[in-house]
Amino acid sequence: MTIFTQQPCLPGFDRPVMVGAGQANRDPNAGPLATDDAGVPVLPGQLALFTAERELLGLMYAAIGRGRFDEALGHRDALVTREGPSKDTREFAVLDRFGVPTFWTRSPGEILRDWLPLERDSNVSVVVLALLRDGLFVRLLETHEPAALVRDEPAVLGPLVNFLSTAGIDADLDPAALLRDALLAGHTPAPNDFDDPAFVDLLAENRGPGWLACVGALRRLWPVPSAGAPELAVPLPPVPDDDEERGRQFWTCLRRTIACGREDPIGAEARKRMKQLEADLHAQFMRQGLRRE
Repeated sequence: MTIFTQQPCLPGFDRPVMVGAGQANRDPNAGPLATDDAGVPVLPGQLALFTAERELLGLMYAAIGRGRFDEALGHRDALVTREGPSKDTREFAVLDRFGVPTFWTRSPGEILRDWLPLERDSNVSVVVLALLRDGLFVRLLETHEPAALVRDEPAVLGPLVNFLSTAGIDADLDPAALLRDALLAGHTPAPNDFDDPAFVDLLAENRGPGWLACVGALRRLWPVPSAGAPELAVPLPPVPDDDEERGRQFWTCLRRTIACGREDPIGAEARKRMKQLEADLHAQFMRQGLRRE
């Protein structure tokens, strides 16, 4: 009877060959096959082949993490040339766009609008998506301020705040302040866009963005910048009827109290106005104060 022994059809390996029953498809004088850490036999040449594959994957991942998508594209193509298409290489099909140098010569808003559909692509794994997202932000933050990215594409606020909260790339970049300024600019981000439970809880409240900026300050989620002399020279306008305008005026009062001493008439007027605008938040302010920027 004749049987077939199957070997992997990979570079460096022979195709399946026909041998007689009971015959070994190896030199009978050869020693035993080497085994990996799990005790599985490793065929000749297999270890070097898989080591090269892992090295190319590692180089591709590292290049993406540094925002060097053109380098990552080169490593991916080298891997495809060597091993053929695989699940690993197909997951990085986005490099066909991100790895082209002209992709990065456009405005940040155009780049981010090309990126956002990928966030909702169910065919991309969570791990791969996180790697690509981090590389995107590393690349853009080399030449643009975080606030500029949010101005160009407000939908990127949540992912960008999450990235800045974990990246540790610059101690001067306060992700909480980025959210604060977006709220003061009138943006209404979705709570589920954020990883920090404190941000999620705050944004789930039924308040306008101006009020949320004030509540976040009172919860010490972000600092309050001091009002400058020109702002302090202008008297407070009457209490507005619009609820969002009331929230913005409360924020103005918080900034005035930061700038003035406790006995300063401007600070006293600001505290009095805060009580008129929202008594509960005024009481919270009087109990615990604020973080100063």
